[in-house]
Amino acid sequence: MNIPLYTKYRPHTFEDVSEQKEVVEILKNQIRNGTVRNCYLFAGPSGTGKTTIARILAHELNHGEGGVIEMDAASNSGVEDVRNIIEKAVYQALDAEYKVFIIDESHSISNAGYQAFLKTLEEPPAKAIFIFCTTDPQKMPATIINRVQRFDLSRISYSGVFNRLKYIVDSENKEGRNIRVSDDTLDYIARLSGGGMRDAVSMLDKCLGLSNEIELEDAVKILGSADYTTLFNLFFSMYNCDEKSVIEVVEGIYRQGKDLKLFLRQYTNFLSDICKYKLFENFEYISIPKLYSNEMERAKNSDGEVLKHLLEKVNAINSEVKYESNVLPVVETELLILSRE
Repeated sequence: MNIPLYTKYRPHTFEDVSEQKEVVEILKNQIRNGTVRNCYLFAGPSGTGKTTIARILAHELNHGEGGVIEMDAASNSGVEDVRNIIEKAVYQALDAEYKVFIIDESHSISNAGYQAFLKTLEEPPAKAIFIFCTTDPQKMPATIINRVQRFDLSRISYSGVFNRLKYIVDSENKEGRNIRVSDDTLDYIARLSGGGMRDAVSMLDKCLGLSNEIELEDAVKILGSADYTTLFNLFFSMYNCDEKSVIEVVEGIYRQGKDLKLFLRQYTNFLSDICKYKLFENFEYISIPKLYSNEMERAKNSDGEVLKHLLEKVNAINSEVKYESNVLPVVETELLILSRE
């Protein structure tokens, strides 16, 4: 059985971590100076390295010895689960200096569970370290957050994700895998990931499940994303009041069996990207691949007020069809009306 790429290339040292340099340097200094805290909170979007950094911290503290006790709070959120951790924390680890507890999805812990934690966090056992990891720190009680050292992890930059994907492809080829993934594809995946490294590597792995040679068109189909050619066609058809073309595009999507609600959300994001490109005239803040630079230049020249009006109305259509069972006639009618405005 092949090891998933995300597991295979998960960082095992601080030096391997993509970005998050300030967090990494502080933790390294604490280990070096003997000022490690008993309680930490790693907060940030999915795939930014929270659990990975927690595991590396545990590994560095114990010089690779002993095991880490991990708890997924999403499925173990009750007071008894918390009490079980507290009981384990009291006893000194036999195979390592520190007993490290990583509580993932910690925002899911029940109120009763947090209450059980309070006393332990106020007076933690000397050689026990608790690391809370969460995507939603605002859901955690202030009484808990006030007792931990908090680190907020940021989304990985586009260049950070792209370079990591490039590194993975090169590493796989050095092992004799003989794969070829175009830079346009890596660019697309990096933008689609939204700064989440785990999602980016998982998407690359999914694409390579089809073939060892992946072009942008393949990735778009495999990842279930909207075809950018279709999105541009719909935009220019609506902008030019070409009602016939608007219907042809929507009917084409429907006959391919695609989810019109999902397509409409993707079209909203697409229009938003065009607005941002018109403002900044570069691809830094958008998910559209650079391969479509000619189309983007053409779209950039569209009237700004018309563009914002389209975005506002299409966003409203999203809300209108949210609970609609028969979406096609509603979408076609609304887009036709919008094309005439």
